[in-house]
Amino acid sequence: MQMTTIKDIAEKAKVSSATVSRVLNNDPLLSVTKETRERIYRVAEELHYKSGKRKAKSGAPLKDKNPKIGVVYWLSHEHELADPYFLSIRYGMEKAFSERGMLIEKSVRANEWDESFQFDGLDGVIVVGYIGSELLERIYQQVETIVCVNESPNDLKYDSIVIDHRKATTKALAHLEELGHKNIGFIGGRMPEKRVEGRFESYKAFMSKLGQEHLVKEQAYIGEFNMEDGFALMTEAIQSKNLPTAFFISSDSMAVGALRALQMAKIKVPEEVSLVGFNDIPVASFTNPPLTTIKIDSERMGELAVKRILEQIDSKEMPLKIAIPTELIVRGSTCSIK
Repeated sequence: MQMTTIKDIAEKAKVSSATVSRVLNNDPLLSVTKETRERIYRVAEELHYKSGKRKAKSGAPLKDKNPKIGVVYWLSHEHELADPYFLSIRYGMEKAFSERGMLIEKSVRANEWDESFQFDGLDGVIVVGYIGSELLERIYQQVETIVCVNESPNDLKYDSIVIDHRKATTKALAHLEELGHKNIGFIGGRMPEKRVEGRFESYKAFMSKLGQEHLVKEQAYIGEFNMEDGFALMTEAIQSKNLPTAFFISSDSMAVGALRALQMAKIKVPEEVSLVGFNDIPVASFTNPPLTTIKIDSERMGELAVKRILEQIDSKEMPLKIAIPTELIVRGSTCSIK
């Protein structure tokens, strides 16, 4: 008898596979009607669906036909909803699990963790974002197979799916330099536990190369990775009366807030100030002007995390560090210096 998959349920219930996966996972962030939820459960029962099963993929068969996977998220539910980058990583994982007819066995937010939460009995854990070395080590004591997303805490111990923030930042700054900008400001976010922020370090190195290192201290503004702080920090830069001709902003959410602050101050973008963001979130192409930014396929990062953890469960190998390529997307928020 052919095994029922999430796709089978989705087709009969007339909803997406992702919706089926999230309903069966009891995802608290999913907003669907009671009727839709009940229909999905009813169809799953009718088709004798069993959680955790997955379709056989092409190639060598997996040794463990029913691996149990857990996920630890760095961000809280509220912060994730406000951060399209991490939300996209999560969607990529959900999509990959759904395509394989799988459910997440356990999930927890780092801010909700307590001593009662255990991962023993799982075959692998995906860690999304930075959760701290102590918590990561505690998970490792229970589950040896771990894939980290957006972080690479130990290349010899954990698999990781990352981007090269420094290289991507240099790409953005080189674009501004080619347009004639040397007086470049920085708006970025704080890292947990006072860790080094790769984008800021790359910015400092680039400004030094331009002979403008003296500008870093007075033209770098640090806050939280959200729209509100992007607005507040750009407002602060405007009030300083020493506004750079361009800014590199280390998240598109912050860049949207910064753009709004410039518009309210009647400062023209890009004629007076050019802006480059980071992540290429969906709204970036709809701002006025559209935002020049670094494109990251964050959904692909989530998909690769699922693929990699299943590979490691099937045949334990040396950990891999997979770097996702980035691309500069030039739109209307940058132009040559006047």
